[in-house]
Amino acid sequence: MLKSIFNAFISNKAGKLYLASILILIISNIIISANSNLYLIGTISVLLYVTALIYYSRQMETNIWVTVLLVALTLVPFGIWMTLIYFARKNYYLTQSED
Repeated sequence: MLKSIFNAFISNKAGKLYLASILILIISNIIISANSNLYLIGTISVLLYVTALIYYSRQMETNIWVTVLLVALTLVPFGIWMTLIYFARKNYYLTQSED
């Protein structure tokens, strides 16, 4: 199951950008926890994440209200994981229906 989810994410450019933005967000959180003066890195990584989220949701042909909800949830740290789980489940169901 995890392999099919990962393959669905990396099957197109939007998914790769989305996963890369999550990785950058995690790394920036680690950097910020070590040095709080680097808050600009966190701001840039969140903006990159939101941009990748919007691009990926348009690629997945998600409804506009779902995209707005996911971007709003991004403002809450737990919301980032909720959006990742949302897309992982959607990707899993899409790949299962294609097989």
